[in-house]
Order: sequence, then C-alpha cells, then structure tokens
Amino acid sequence: MSEGSAWAPFRNKAFRGLWLAGAVINMAIWMQTVAAAWIMTTLSTSAAMVSLVQTAVTLPVFLFAFPGGVIADRVERRRWLIITQCLMLFAALVLCALAYSARLETWGLLAFTFVLGTGSALGMSAWMVTMVSVISRDQVPAAVSLNGIAINATRALGPALAGALIAYWNSASVFLVIALCLLAVLLFLFTLKPNPPATGLPPETLTGGMRSGLRYIRHSAVLFNALKQVLVFTSSASALWALMPLVAKGQLGMEAGGYGLLMAFLGAGAVLAAVVLPRLYRSLSMRHLLIGGTVAFAVATLTAALSRNHYVVCVMMLLAGFGWMAVNATISTVVQTYAANWVRARVASVYVLILMGAMAAGGAVWGTLAQVLGVTESLLLATLLLLVGILLTRNGRIELGQEADFAEVHVADNLQQGSLELHGEGPVSVEIVYQVAAADRDDFLKAVYAVGKARRRNGAQNWRLYRDMADSQLFSERFIVESWLDYLRQQVRVTQADQIQERRLERFRREDLQTRRLIYQPLEKQTH
Repeated sequence: MSEGSAWAPFRNKAFRGLWLAGAVINMAIWMQTVAAAWIMTTLSTSAAMVSLVQTAVTLPVFLFAFPGGVIADRVERRRWLIITQCLMLFAALVLCALAYSARLETWGLLAFTFVLGTGSALGMSAWMVTMVSVISRDQVPAAVSLNGIAINATRALGPALAGALIAYWNSASVFLVIALCLLAVLLFLFTLKPNPPATGLPPETLTGGMRSGLRYIRHSAVLFNALKQVLVFTSSASALWALMPLVAKGQLGMEAGGYGLLMAFLGAGAVLAAVVLPRLYRSLSMRHLLIGGTVAFAVATLTAALSRNHYVVCVMMLLAGFGWMAVNATISTVVQTYAANWVRARVASVYVLILMGAMAAGGAVWGTLAQVLGVTESLLLATLLLLVGILLTRNGRIELGQEADFAEVHVADNLQQGSLELHGEGPVSVEIVYQVAAADRDDFLKAVYAVGKARRRNGAQNWRLYRDMADSQLFSERFIVESWLDYLRQQVRVTQADQIQERRLERFRREDLQTRRLIYQPLEKQTH
C-alpha cells in the first residue's frame, strides 16, 4: 500500500477505528431510514406521510448541522461525540420499546426518528474532522473516498438488513439492532484519548462562529460554487430517494425485502463509484465527473418512472448509486481540501446542511407532488430538472485545494495578543500604506486584491483600497474587524497561500509607512 494509494489512510490505526465506527453509525442510520419508511407504509396510505420519514431523518441536519459544526471547532470533540451518540441511542431504545409493545403510531415514529436524526446531525461534522485530523494532509482526498465507500457500503447493507428483519422477524428487531450498533460505537468512543482544542485566544461564540463560517464560504469562489452544485443536484435527485418506497410497492409490487434490494443495488453502485473515482480523477476533469454523474442519476430516475421490470430497475439503481457518488464524493473532496483548519468543521457542516436540507425539503415537496401529479409524473419532472441543473452550474469553478489552502502559519503578533484587556473593544480599523511606481501598478493591484479577499475570508469587513489624491503612487489598504479579539483571530488564520500573497506586497512597503491599528473610541459618559 503506497503513500499515494487510495487505501493509504488504512495504514493509520486511529483512522481505521474511526472509519469502522463511522461505518457502523451509517449502517444504523440507513436501517432507521429504510425501516421507518417501510413501517410508515403499513401505518398510513398517505404518500406525504411516507415522504415525511425522509424529512424526519434529514430535517435535523438542516436545523442543527451548522451549530454542531461550530461546536466541533470549539470543544473537545470526543466528549461532544459521546453526548450526541447517547441522544441517538435513547431514540433507538424508545422506538424499540414502542414497536415491541405494539404502541408505535405514525407521529411517534416520525418524532423519535427526528430525535435520532438530531443526534446524528449534531455530531456529523465532528466525525468528519476527527477522521481527517489523524492522517496527513495529502491523504485527505483518499480518506474522503474511503468514507464514501463506508457510507455507500452501509447504504447497501443497512437497507437489505432492515428489510430482512422486518420481513422475517418484526419491526422491533430492527430498532434493537440499531440500538446495539449505536451502543458499540459509544463504547469505542470511551477508548479514545481526549483531544482538547488548542489553547490561546478565547473561542468564538456560537453566533460569531456561524457568521465567520458563512463569511469564509462567501469569499471563497470554489467553496461557493461547490455548495451551489450540491443544492441544485440534490433538490432534484431527492425525488428518487423520497418516492422509491412507492415505486417498489405500487409500481413494482414488491414487499419490504424487494424495497431493501433496490436500495442495496443503489448503495452497491455508489461503492463501485467510490472504488474507481480516484482513477477517474486522474483521467477526467472534475466538471466532467459532475456532469456524468448527474446524467447517470437522471437516466436512472427516468427508468424508475417508466419501467415495470424488477430487473431493469435494479440495474438502473446501480447506475443511480454511481451517479450519486460521482457528484457528492467529488464535492465532498473539494470541501474537505479547500477549507482552512480553523473553519473546516463549519464548512463541512454547511455542506452537510445543504445536502441533507435539500433532501429534507425534497422529501416533503416530491411527496406532495406525487399526491397531486402521480409518482410517474413526479419522477419525470425530476429527470428534467436534473438535466436543467447541469446548465445552471456549468460555469462554476470546481477544483481541489492544496496544503497551502488550509495550513495556517500563525503570524499573529504575540505582543498584541498579550493585550487581554482590549479583547472586547472595537471595532478596529487597520490601515496599511504602499508606495507603487506607475510601471508596477497592475501587478500591485492583482496582488493586493487577492490579499483583500483572504482578509475578508478570515474576518475583515468593509475592505477597500484607496489611492492618495495628492500622490498617485501612494495606496492605502483599509479594513474593519468587529473587535480587537477578532483582529487577533484574523492574524492566526493566515494560511500558507495567504502568506505567499502578502509577500508579493512587501516590496511596495516603506519603512516609514507603518501599519496603523485604530480602535473605536466612544463618547465617554460625563458625570455631573
């Protein structure tokens, strides 16, 4: 197993343990999703109620993934994972008890499915960051692919196991197996060593952390385009996920085992894609992979709408899984490699939020449309929208990040950090003056605007470049940060790539033109 191999992260013992634990959790979640959806078809004949199961699983991600990402950047992650795991275990045990006592009703099933999804949403980004933090930076793309294999292998195994348990035993047995899976992962977490966050500057508040995460994405064209791609694709692709129970039961005449088989084929196709994607990355552009994956999923959706042949639909579910993985693994790799360390959990949580939020909204929308238009017509509409989405996202910049894109260099002024009494004061205005000869102006403008983009990503507001009206060779770079503490955070967030850009400006600095840092002075209260 070479260092450049797609399997290289498995050489790391800690990664192997985390990867296996994540796979067990994913299997439990897929078992819950499939079991709850099928059980709902026995409790209600409403297409909307069946589709709401997907909403109950994915809506918590829309509500709690982002706060969970901020918390994962602020606290000791092992403890946070234990808390979220206990919440999921509680929900599984309650569902098991309700099913065993024959007291499980539609809204109770949705409510505790929502609780289980909440625990999963709060811990998702912590799992992702913990897993990549134990390996070298150059192995992150391989780790993302391996995680994709785990997710999609369990997508094949989980539904098949859930369907078999319901068909040959009872619904309570599914929730019991889910609880045992979650308990095993909880015990594994207790064996991990605590990994407290680095000490230094005080952590951001929850709302402040959310703002800084969104600001970082806003000023990164690659991340913004990647997340746009996820939203457009998943909004349409969610139709197949939401309506597949109705396709299996109503159009194909399958029972629980047959539905599980369809989902198993979809998961198997995703696993196949995860295995071959590293090779495809070397021969195809990322844009071509995204287009090919979207077309493959559209063809599978069209087949599910029109075909009544079990075998044809099963084969096309392989294609759907391949397309789903080609799109989402590619975007996930971009997200994991294009975010700085300090904000990686938040960026990952926004990716998950958009992915699962679109799935949640899609579950409700496509279920409602199926009641009005019919299942076949809804899937045909979804096919058309998938193809339209290719046109909407065709010009977005998509690429992988390198080490310099997310490795900090810690350039903060330690003397400035020592001013603890100033941490809460602000806002702070920063002014940097440059002297630029006319022949160097174009090079200077390109460099300074690149630096300005990085400063805005890391916390600056109202960044502007000004030209002196009295001396055309003097330029002043000015920006605002909310407080002195936020200015210090901005300094420690500088990456290697940012530092390279800033060094391009050093030749335009004069020793007698020092950086000025100005802090807001309010009107002092007068006492009489």
